[in-house]
Amino acid sequence: MINLVYIGSDIGDITVNAFNAITESDIILNYDDIDLSILDEYIKDKEIISNVVDDSEDADIYSKLEESYSKIEYCVYKSREDKTVTIVSSNNPNIYTVANVLIQISSKHNDIELKIYPGVSPVDYSASLLGAPLNDYAAIDLNNIIVSEEELEGKIKSALENDFVLFIHNLKGIYGEEENHNFNILKQIVNDFNNELLVGIVNGDSHEICKFKDIKDESINEKTTLIIGNRLTHILDDFMVTSSDYIVKPKFIEQNMDFFERYLKGETPRGLDMECEYLPCHKELEACDFCYCPFYPCADGVTGGEWIKEKNVWSCQYCDWIHLEEPCLAIREGLDGILEETEDLKTKHIELLKLRRQSLLKTLK
Repeated sequence: MINLVYIGSDIGDITVNAFNAITESDIILNYDDIDLSILDEYIKDKEIISNVVDDSEDADIYSKLEESYSKIEYCVYKSREDKTVTIVSSNNPNIYTVANVLIQISSKHNDIELKIYPGVSPVDYSASLLGAPLNDYAAIDLNNIIVSEEELEGKIKSALENDFVLFIHNLKGIYGEEENHNFNILKQIVNDFNNELLVGIVNGDSHEICKFKDIKDESINEKTTLIIGNRLTHILDDFMVTSSDYIVKPKFIEQNMDFFERYLKGETPRGLDMECEYLPCHKELEACDFCYCPFYPCADGVTGGEWIKEKNVWSCQYCDWIHLEEPCLAIREGLDGILEETEDLKTKHIELLKLRRQSLLKTLK
């Protein structure tokens, strides 16, 4: 029996099942030379195999890989002698690699039983430190040695263009002299796409949040992970948050319903309402098409709205997005297929929020 146990980014987060697999094993391969001292009481009678590879300048990639692979081969051999073997690995940068290699090596034999135990992945660990940055996301190993530069560029560009949040690990190459080469590729692509995107930089148990353009090279090392937000990612109470599905029941005042009665009759203004006594009502104001917002309350601070603390009231005071010309055009285009009567503001709130999200992705820079 061979167990592959992913410890995760912090051995303190090990699962109960993974702990049992370790304590019930005869042999432990410490694949990433993890500090297992917290488990000393439970593994003191086990055969422990370390996997420290030769990092000297004379050691080429093949000798390093062969040394690691030979340890896995040994584990496979011992398991065929009815030994329970557990390979313990961190997830970074081996988030996929160890399982892949173990399965391929084991496939040479007919009698190998494998079980893989997940740990708290660096994706989840990094996200938990930053807050709630993940929505749909792509995880990219920045220095997979058999991935071409062209393939890497294509993956990064595709993820950005389709508004995936990006999780980036293995930032610096382990092999070769140009350890920053692929990181520089990443920087160039993101800077060309939108260097205002928020990025969370995680180093161990510390983290920082900044705009991508403000990343400092000294913040990056071989163990750093990055979470690059999309256009719906913002900072909320010092957390990095990507808009998701916090949905609040709509509440409308009489003036709001009256406005949309007139909207449905084509009686509300387009563009600036020069006759309005409250003009200008917002800092950035290009259009008065939606003096009252059809999405209220969106409960999503990406456009500047916020809760009035302790009052359970959503304030749109600092939201200028819906008063700009381009968003108004996008909203009008979709609203015609949703809003047939004013009561639809309440009964079709989910459809309206979906339209808001579509319009945000069309118009946010």
